[in-house]
This record gives sequence, structure tokens and C-alpha cells, in this order.
Amino acid sequence: MFMFIFRTGGLLMLLSFVAACASGPVPADHIYDPFEETNRQIHEFNKTVDAVALAPAAEAYGAAVPEDLRNMVDNSANNLALPGQAVNHVLQGEIADALQTTARFALNSTLGIAGLFDPASEAGLFEIPTNFGETLGVYGVAEGPYLELPLIGGSTLRDTVGMAVDFAIDPLRKNIPSPEREYLFLLKGLDLVGDRLAYSDLVNVLLYESSDSYASQRISYLQNMRHNIETELVIEDLEDPFAFDY
Repeated sequence: MFMFIFRTGGLLMLLSFVAACASGPVPADHIYDPFEETNRQIHEFNKTVDAVALAPAAEAYGAAVPEDLRNMVDNSANNLALPGQAVNHVLQGEIADALQTTARFALNSTLGIAGLFDPASEAGLFEIPTNFGETLGVYGVAEGPYLELPLIGGSTLRDTVGMAVDFAIDPLRKNIPSPEREYLFLLKGLDLVGDRLAYSDLVNVLLYESSDSYASQRISYLQNMRHNIETELVIEDLEDPFAFDY
């Protein structure tokens, strides 16, 4: 883990230096979207994928898979994200959160049977999600332009870089051999379908009942992303599917 932190810390310092001239707090209502025309085209593509594939898959998943089993999939996928979150907590100087995240992973991976169950929450060790995009934000790296990413949705330049770094430094991805590593991607795919099912009412209102779904998604994403950087987020507080987008 320390080698991951060392390498990531070097990248963090480099990115912080490059973006320092553009750093600083962003007003809550500020929107920087120079690529809006392209973003809107990608948004329509994402809506089509959701309507044709993801939403029907979520409905079928809910009908075919019992809720208890769906909860196990969700628990296991969340558990796999914890080592990377612990690294980011360390980089953000949140040592207590890093220790809690590590303890949560250890407890759920053992007593929770590879994360299928969540005894850590019963013990008060709740998940405190974070990512490298938030790490960059803590160090003052500007969020950059808003982006709509194919199959992913709302993001910013900073958060897009963060997603790439999170993938690169993920300790589990580095240490789990094939074919087990491929099973992790399948698990995360099922978890994505499960999230679409869990938040179906909210997502349907946003995407299909809003007068401008692109603008609604954009402001929801930006407001929640900025809020997450300014305040500590605990997974039990989540009510909005865009409150923690990845």
C-alpha cells in the first residue's frame, strides 16, 4: 500500500502544481461547460443506452433476483472499493477515516464472508466514500470543465483524471490474478444494474420527466461533487443517486 501512496503522492504533487493557477473555491452555482454541444450529444447517447439496455436490465434483475441476493452483490462490490478509498483518505490526510475504512474492509472480508455481508456497519464502521478526484479537490486542483462521458455520465476534467488514477492505483486490481480479476468486473456490472434499480424513480424523473435532462443532471452532479469535497460524506446519508457518482 505504501508504494501505491508514494507513487500517487508524486502524481498528486505534479497535478497540484500544474493546476495551481486555476485553483480556488468554486461558487455553488458556477457552471463551466465549454463543450456543451458535444456533451449534449453524448448525453443523448447515454439516455438511449439507458432506455434500451440499462433500465430494462435493472427491471429484469429486480424481477429475477431476490432482494437478499441483490444486497449481497451490492455489499461485495462496495467492499472491493474500500482499499482504494483507504489510499485516498491517507492522501487527504484523513488518517482516522483511513483506519476506519481499513477496519471495515478487514471485518467485512472475514466475518462478512468476502464482503457478502456487512457486520462492519452493525459495529458502527460505516463506509466513508472518497476517490482521487476528491483528493485532487482537497489539494486545490481546479475541477475544470464539465464533461459528459460515454456510458458513465456526468464528470469534470478533474474527476475524469481521478477515475483513471483510481483504476491505476487500486490495490485489489494489482494483486488479484486472472480469471478472478474478470469476475470483479462482472460483479461491478451487476452492482451498476442494481444501483439503477434502487434509484429508478429518481433517475426516471431526472432523465425522462425533466424539461432539460442534461441541465438537470449537470447541476445535480456539480452541486453534489462540490458538497462532497467540502463536507465528510457517510454512505448512510445518501439519498440522491448523484451524491456519489462513482
